[in-house]
Amino acid sequence: MKKKIIIPIIACLVLVIGIIGFIFWNNRTVSTITLDINPSIKINLDKNEKVKSIVALNDDAKEIIDNNIKGKSIEETINTLVDNLIDKGYAKETDTIEIILHSEGKISNNEIKEVLNKNLQDKKIPSDIIVVDKVIKEDEKLAIKYNVSPAKISYIKTIVEENKNIYIEDLVNKPVGELNETKTTGKYCESGYTLEGDWCLKEINRVDAKSDMVCEIGYYEYNGKCYEEEHLIETDKLVCQEEFKLVDGKCIREETIDATPSKYSCSKGMVKTKGEVGIAPYESGPSKELVCVDESSITHPVIPCELPASDPTERTSSGGKCYWHRAPVIEAGCPGKTQIGGFCWDDASNIYLCPNGYNSNKRTKDDYCYTVLKNVNPIVTEYTCEEGYNLENNKCVKKETEDAFYERVCPSGYNKVDNDRCINMNKFKNKVDGYYCEEDNSRLRGNMCIIYDVIEAKHN
Repeated sequence: MKKKIIIPIIACLVLVIGIIGFIFWNNRTVSTITLDINPSIKINLDKNEKVKSIVALNDDAKEIIDNNIKGKSIEETINTLVDNLIDKGYAKETDTIEIILHSEGKISNNEIKEVLNKNLQDKKIPSDIIVVDKVIKEDEKLAIKYNVSPAKISYIKTIVEENKNIYIEDLVNKPVGELNETKTTGKYCESGYTLEGDWCLKEINRVDAKSDMVCEIGYYEYNGKCYEEEHLIETDKLVCQEEFKLVDGKCIREETIDATPSKYSCSKGMVKTKGEVGIAPYESGPSKELVCVDESSITHPVIPCELPASDPTERTSSGGKCYWHRAPVIEAGCPGKTQIGGFCWDDASNIYLCPNGYNSNKRTKDDYCYTVLKNVNPIVTEYTCEEGYNLENNKCVKKETEDAFYERVCPSGYNKVDNDRCINMNKFKNKVDGYYCEEDNSRLRGNMCIIYDVIEAKHN
């Protein structure tokens, strides 16, 4: 009796399992597509190439995903996603949208690329689709760690392999357009900044824009008119800043200044300063100018009255005192002086002069006096340089080295103005009512001015 009951139960279980298996098999994921712009999106397709599920791989993707996509075709899904990208400002008619594409399963990369291209062309959005054919297990592990797709990791690794100073974590949060620029130029920005040409930008504030007559988007005001504008394009020619010279792929700037003499010698005699010798303007401090002196002529200063008779210094003695500096007697007599023999004289009791004719009233009896050798001048034997300079003979040389960069030029038909703007002089429009920004390092977005911190990009 029990056997008769068990058999139908087993039959029912087999039937249920079969139905469940059929449903699972029929609803399984047969293709997976990942798209990276900066939003990173994963699309799972069933055997009928209908969307089974769509997954946001990072925070940016959450505002792009439409949950009503489930069950739709890949064409409908891409159309909705592109519309959302445009709505959220990730895709514009004026800018090229760059996408990393990778697919696995029954659907091919070429099929998806074709659908993407057609959709973007219909919406007049210029595009550059980078196809990643293969990802490996390591890419999948890193993708989970950094919340991006394995395909984006695979593409980033090609950049890291070519640029030794760049690491995966430097690039994982960068949009694909910036990754592509880094791959091409070797320039990159630290986290939080966005690469634009030679510069890194980070939003720091937003303010209301001003309103007035302005040039339309895509046009630049020059000498009061609005001319069609294009971006600079990078060539394969290496160049340097104006003051640098290109040498073996590097930019070199050399600055040369006179070295500072630090040691002297004389071909005859010894080196002394004029102050040490006793040569200095009257009542001034000792002079630092150097002279060559006779080493055998060393003597101490004496009061003027003890100078040799041949010395022309005016001096006289009276009452056991020494006087010098004769002056005529005036109506008031000799204020501050002593009258001797019809003249006014200064007291020289504490004045000490060198007997060689080089006088200074700043000297003391303990100083030394020397005889200066005529026609013999000190010769510089050693030089010094400031920190950062290298001594080369009697010159100080400082060499600066920086990386060369690729020349940036205007497209054909465009003229370069204001250093970094390319305008077509033959294509211009009148101003229209609109918004503009007055702040430095700002960009207009709608009726808001976004203000950026701007620093120079790093280079491999």
